[in-house]
Amino acid sequence: MNYTEWEDFFKQNQVHFRDIDFAAPDELSGDEKAIIHSSLQQFQRGENSEGKHLFAFAKTNPDPAYLRCISLFIREEQTHARVLGIFMDKHNIPRIKKHWVDGVFRFLRKSAGLENTIRVLLTAEIISKVYYVALRNATGSSLLKQICTQILKDEDQHIAFQCDTLNPFYRQKSFIGKLFTRTWHFTLMTGTILVVWLHHQKVLKKGGYRFRTFFYSTLKVFFDAESDIKRKEFRITKKKMVST
Repeated sequence: MNYTEWEDFFKQNQVHFRDIDFAAPDELSGDEKAIIHSSLQQFQRGENSEGKHLFAFAKTNPDPAYLRCISLFIREEQTHARVLGIFMDKHNIPRIKKHWVDGVFRFLRKSAGLENTIRVLLTAEIISKVYYVALRNATGSSLLKQICTQILKDEDQHIAFQCDTLNPFYRQKSFIGKLFTRTWHFTLMTGTILVVWLHHQKVLKKGGYRFRTFFYSTLKVFFDAESDIKRKEFRITKKKMVST
């Protein structure tokens, strides 16, 4: 889609959690809470960003609709943090203000221009496509399952949105430039997979993933996104991406 269409999508999607009753009774066993506790704290923190550097880099895009899209995108990410926080408050899971993994990603996002920032964001969203499936399966909580299902739907569109942004950058590169960018992104992706496994394997295992399945499931999403970025033509209609 072009950015005007993306802007319309983000505006329409602002009511995406409207059908969830956050006040309804919800059950989470002590064992389930122990499994997701620290993992959920880290992901909730990672979703909660002011996006100042992203917004500043977005100003370099000549299409004024893109800046409005980024503003709406940041708000949607903050909504993910808010609803996860509501779940955490409901089950007495404290929120954290910082974590070193989140700090590394924030550093990478602000260390270069718009293209680098979007690729780092895309890496996190690719991880989220697998992580939230595992988190959804890891407990019997009806509320958490509903939250994860909606976040997965949102992440489908976020990945498509970032691929639309990266496509023009990719098409303008030389063969060597394309090779370097893809190699760097693959290295970042595989490194992130390893770090996430080390810190979140309790949730991933409980949600049905061993390291091998987590690794290959994440790489499948990565290669699908890379294929989308490399397409020769700018997408006219929204690509339908199905949550696992």
